[in-house]
Amino acid sequence: MTQRGRFCISLVIFIGLAVCYSLITPIFEAPDEVWHYAYVRYLVEQRALPPLDDAGTGAYQEVAQPPLFYAVAGLMSGWVSDDDLVELMWHNPGFGYHASGTVSDNKNMLVHTDRERLPGAGAVLAIRLARCASLAFGVLAVIAAWGLGREAFRNQPGLALGVAGVVAFTPQFLFISGVVSNDSAATALATCAVWALARVVNRGMKLRRTLVVGVLIGLAALAKTSNLLLWPLAGAVLCLAVRPRIDRDQPFQRLWPGLGRALLALSVAVLVSGWWYLRNALVYGDPLGVGVHVDTPWGRQQPASLLTLVGELPKVYRSFWGAFGWGHVEYPTVVYWVLGGFIALSLVGWIAAWRRAQSSGQCWVFLLSVTWCSLVVAALAQWMRQVEAPHGRLLFPAIGAWAVLVVGGWAALPRPRLTRFISSPLALIVGALTVLSLLTPWLVIRPAFAHPRLITRDKAEEMVGVRDLTYDGTARLIGVRPDRTTALPGDTWIVRACWEAIAPMSADYTVLVHLVGRDNVRVGERHTYPGLGRFPTSLWPVGRAFCDEYRVQVEPWAPVPELYDIVIGLYDASTGQRLVTRDVHGARVEYAVVEQLRVAPDQPVTVSPEHAADYQLGTGIRLIGYDVSSVVAAGDPLTVTLYWRADEQPDGSYTAFVHLLDADGQQVAQHDSLPRYGRYPTQAWRVGDVVPDEHVLSIPPTASDNLLMDRRVRLVAGMYDADTLERLLAADSDGPLTDNLIRLTYP
Repeated sequence: MTQRGRFCISLVIFIGLAVCYSLITPIFEAPDEVWHYAYVRYLVEQRALPPLDDAGTGAYQEVAQPPLFYAVAGLMSGWVSDDDLVELMWHNPGFGYHASGTVSDNKNMLVHTDRERLPGAGAVLAIRLARCASLAFGVLAVIAAWGLGREAFRNQPGLALGVAGVVAFTPQFLFISGVVSNDSAATALATCAVWALARVVNRGMKLRRTLVVGVLIGLAALAKTSNLLLWPLAGAVLCLAVRPRIDRDQPFQRLWPGLGRALLALSVAVLVSGWWYLRNALVYGDPLGVGVHVDTPWGRQQPASLLTLVGELPKVYRSFWGAFGWGHVEYPTVVYWVLGGFIALSLVGWIAAWRRAQSSGQCWVFLLSVTWCSLVVAALAQWMRQVEAPHGRLLFPAIGAWAVLVVGGWAALPRPRLTRFISSPLALIVGALTVLSLLTPWLVIRPAFAHPRLITRDKAEEMVGVRDLTYDGTARLIGVRPDRTTALPGDTWIVRACWEAIAPMSADYTVLVHLVGRDNVRVGERHTYPGLGRFPTSLWPVGRAFCDEYRVQVEPWAPVPELYDIVIGLYDASTGQRLVTRDVHGARVEYAVVEQLRVAPDQPVTVSPEHAADYQLGTGIRLIGYDVSSVVAAGDPLTVTLYWRADEQPDGSYTAFVHLLDADGQQVAQHDSLPRYGRYPTQAWRVGDVVPDEHVLSIPPTASDNLLMDRRVRLVAGMYDADTLERLLAADSDGPLTDNLIRLTYP
């Protein structure tokens, strides 16, 4: 098969994949797509450019974008009415929750329904047709990359196919080619312009080529402002293209043809796109529309420092390869490392070529590619200084030139042993990119936006056990299962909860997950629509179950060690009113405690008791110290903090006590409770735990000051079994203590 035939097959695969990405990506779940589409509709309905100073267009900062892409998208979609667009705008209140890139948790800006199924109608159809404009420009970009590759590797057409393959099967480019965005247009026209310049470099200047360059750089500037960088690049190339013919005796005379052609190309570009920038300058005093972008929540008040930009480079890198949705649906980290390895292999190839002083392609085209890539990178860095925009797709205007460079490196790799297994490292890498692109829609994008899988109640019970709480007689919490029994302060833990509807619901309730401790203090909480933002209660089918996994972070300041209650409920976010919760017997439950979570540090708590001690209680509990506050007068509280240590796993639940006894052994005051006010009973202790345990004794107001000063008054502590009231055996280094009471030093 000829190289042209192979390229056509690659192009067909690209089109099929881009359509797949487009259909799987829900409406408006792409960067700024909602604003790009608003620009398109404004052009269609108003037959005018959106004003830069009017917030009523709906296009937000995109009003500052040049109009070429939007005009093409308007021609494709403008004949379809989108009067039902407002019905699609079902916003997910949990959008923006910062789950890790591989976690499908509230990635969706909107709640999506069957209205978006094929074939679609109204606004859905109009948006999908507008997306076809991006696809058309994506096809043009791949064709231009192939043409640029043919100019770079004139004697190796197989490498040109590799250049097209790298562009076509970069997952993020496929994604952008399937949504409403001017990035595909900017990429296509910039790549066409660089291809035209490469033809000038290789084949010399002709009037027709000069005019083509002028038209292309003009159109590119009408696609995106950053493509204005093509103008100085084109001027330099057109001037230098005649350099080999310069006469040393008359250098300037020979330079004039190049300058003339450069001026001609730039004049054509001005005629094509200059009107747009002139209009902005005359009407708004801002020819590039930079002020519109800076005046947004992500505009920087002060230019970012170099250190800040370096810190944002990983985001740029990841989003170049693949950051879907609004940029927060990502691959596992290992995928980015493998892709980085491909780039490293290219660098190795270039080093090998430099040592051999031999290149696999046209050096001047490589220089052109390096220059264009450098200009685009520098422009993005300057843009990121003004706007928080670490978006790899902004590098796509240089993706064709970049593909030429990486393929050139791969082609130069030494491969004496590699050829035993594969014909070419280029084929292996492009094949890997193709496989990644094939898998991405199904394994990465679709799970981030799909409704949870519906299952039977029996299946749900197998997954989480049975808790059976009902909410207002409409929703049932079948059961829950935390992913762990112990967490560290600052940890994120996961609780799986399975739900079902027992009656239709017209309202959309929000799920709450609280981690509650002493005095109802919350040390962790999470609020989200069910389905992790994708499955509001009004969509639940009666009698079908589904399961969610809620991620909740424990606050770093959470008191430890303690047991915390996991509370799960439903409430109406518009009123804050919780739905009435009932147990399996129909009794009302004030707080739906479904499980408990032990929160403890990975190392025992460090304590410095005022009074060091060493008392053994039972077989595994030790009192290592205590603090006692001063009592000024009767009626004042007496605070005693005991510091326990678990030498072994306690074999039961024991109550700690502190008693104040008078000279006759009668109790004056006492405080008995499970350790830490009941929040950390001994059966939850782990070997090595150090447990601060506070007890506050109320001294009766009737007690005399003489009593408090009586040295025969004793302050004692210990533990007992609440079921039998039998005290744990207490001993010190000298042996068992009388009555199993530990006497504490009393001020």
